[in-house]
Amino acid sequence: MKKLLQILGLGAFALFLYMPIFVVSGSSLNSSRQMVFPPEDPGFTWYIAFFNDPAWVSALTTSIVIAVCSSFIATTLATVVAYLLWRRQSRLHEYLYRAVLTPFLLPGIVFAVSLSFVIAALGIMGTKLAIIIGHAAVIIAIPLVTINLGFSLVSKEQIEAARTMGVREFQLLPMVLVPMIRPYVLTGALFALIISMNEYVVAFLLSGFSVETLPIKVYNSQRYGFTPTLSVGTVLYMTFSLVVFTILAMTGRLYSLLGIEEKRH
Repeated sequence: MKKLLQILGLGAFALFLYMPIFVVSGSSLNSSRQMVFPPEDPGFTWYIAFFNDPAWVSALTTSIVIAVCSSFIATTLATVVAYLLWRRQSRLHEYLYRAVLTPFLLPGIVFAVSLSFVIAALGIMGTKLAIIIGHAAVIIAIPLVTINLGFSLVSKEQIEAARTMGVREFQLLPMVLVPMIRPYVLTGALFALIISMNEYVVAFLLSGFSVETLPIKVYNSQRYGFTPTLSVGTVLYMTFSLVVFTILAMTGRLYSLLGIEEKRH
């Protein structure tokens, strides 16, 4: 009886969490312009309308481009910082580590306002480059944490064994370290990709009303009244996140990131 109650309780909690997703997904299939669930006369009319609307397609494309670029930049810089921290455990490197984490820990609006002054001074306000820089500064903390975890699992014995086998100092990074930390680099990059796709505050303040990402487009559309194309945009974003999380689950080290020891068979 107790087990049955636990299953029912978890099922009810899962239903509560996923109900908004079901409602939004269902409303995107309505033939009318109303948010009705379950959908009436379901079809893909609004999906066709979405991809025939240059504004929505442009917002989706812009979000993907910004997410990919900012994730790549953030992951690259995070790898460099984590490597330096692993090579030399000095107070200076500790300060560098904390400085890189700071933007992610600050309230989004505070960091976005501060960054907007820098972006304006550089003369790139209202460009995709400005949002890419802003997102990279925010999300770099994610790959930094995962990659730093990967480096922390590299033992001195493994490095000494590699040197004994003839690996030179300049070959340690490409031949030994990179293969070992690759899952953690990929995990951090994918998490950063999802966060960048979903980020709104920094993108909104740096867009200067001339660049529209998918979250900005969804918000602006909702201000002027509901249309099913808004739900389509939300469903496409959720699909993108689901695909990325699936790749993450298949290739990443989720157990290690959660502090769970992986079972060896």
